[in-house]
Amino acid sequence: MGGYKLSRLVAAIDKFNQRDYFECHEILEDIWFDERGKERDLYHGLLHIAVGLHHLTGKNNFKGTLLQFNKALVKLEKFEGIVLGIDVTKLRKHILSLMKKTIKKEVPKRLPKIIMH
Repeated sequence: MGGYKLSRLVAAIDKFNQRDYFECHEILEDIWFDERGKERDLYHGLLHIAVGLHHLTGKNNFKGTLLQFNKALVKLEKFEGIVLGIDVTKLRKHILSLMKKTIKKEVPKRLPKIIMH
């Protein structure tokens, strides 16, 4: 991965971990739009998670959250373990857990963070 793309991914993850999901989405959208390799679906999946969390935390839009999380899981199912420094398997499990709470219309207190390895 090129240095510019890596720095943009780090910036997106930083925004994600600060719960600035809208800005995270903006950065990931730029990366995703330009990506033509196999990681394109990874960026797209992360983008859907950010949008879902924006719907959940900013709007209590449970239906929109579930729609975005479902889209994310479809994109991320192609990846296992650590990809581009992100533990995708762990992230998918956390999203599945969040979906269970979202179905019950609960806003979880503990939201995922992405730790780059």
